[in-house]
Amino acid sequence: MTTTHRLFAPAIGRRTFALLGGAAALSSLAQRPTLAVAAVPDDATRLHVRPARVPLAGAGHPDTLMWTYDSIVPGSVRRVRQGVPFQAVVENGLAEDTTVHWHGMRLPNAMDGVPGLTQPPIPPGGQFTYAFTPQDAGTFWYHPHANGLEQIGRGLAGVLIVEEAEPPPFDRELVWALSDRQLTEDAQIAPGFGNRMSAMMAGRIGNVVTINGRIPDRVAVRAGERVRLRLANMSVARTMALRFEGHRPVVVAYDGQPCDGSVKNLGHYAASWSAWWPKRPSSTAALT
Repeated sequence: MTTTHRLFAPAIGRRTFALLGGAAALSSLAQRPTLAVAAVPDDATRLHVRPARVPLAGAGHPDTLMWTYDSIVPGSVRRVRQGVPFQAVVENGLAEDTTVHWHGMRLPNAMDGVPGLTQPPIPPGGQFTYAFTPQDAGTFWYHPHANGLEQIGRGLAGVLIVEEAEPPPFDRELVWALSDRQLTEDAQIAPGFGNRMSAMMAGRIGNVVTINGRIPDRVAVRAGERVRLRLANMSVARTMALRFEGHRPVVVAYDGQPCDGSVKNLGHYAASWSAWWPKRPSSTAALT
């Protein structure tokens, strides 16, 4: 069989941990309650969960049909303030149940987004209001915990930033949502979610890696510029490693918490890096 193009690299069979959890087993023990609809304040954030076509593979390739927050992949970067109440109304436009889990955040159990355990799932056409006060500043992300492998794999994820009261000094901030997808030759999401062979081996490793929903490209920086780089790994199985050629960025926070810079890889968490380019007028960062 001949292929029409070679846009997508072969999948990398590497994995450091499994994504198979016990939430499904626990949820089977919980009685499914009814979903109450509460009054929604005017200033609440709204997340519309719906299918949409996005230019994932870039120019020269058809748009990819994905599941999205507000018709974009990844979902919009949401910025909130530490200690300030936050509300998000999630409206489900899919043909199946969904929820939103606020990854890495300390919040009331009822707001954790585990269907059948901490909340009833949001049915097709339904909505749910999440309300909590962020306790910790840092870089977090949001995604479903209902059929999570497929829903995240089809695009449902976004970055949530909790701004600290006194941020460290920097010249510019970049937010990178890292992910990978299994795409077919016509740039569509490949079927086969829940494949047993993948589950027993490296998991569902994608054949195309993206930053902020696009094929990675050069990022220009100025000599002497201090860049705050917020990173979130939204892949369903791939562990990301970043290489900054000729530079030594400093990890200043990991999973929303300050650290001493000893973190070796991202795993499936979020990190904040501070990079200082003292010599070169431009540089690139490579994913390996």
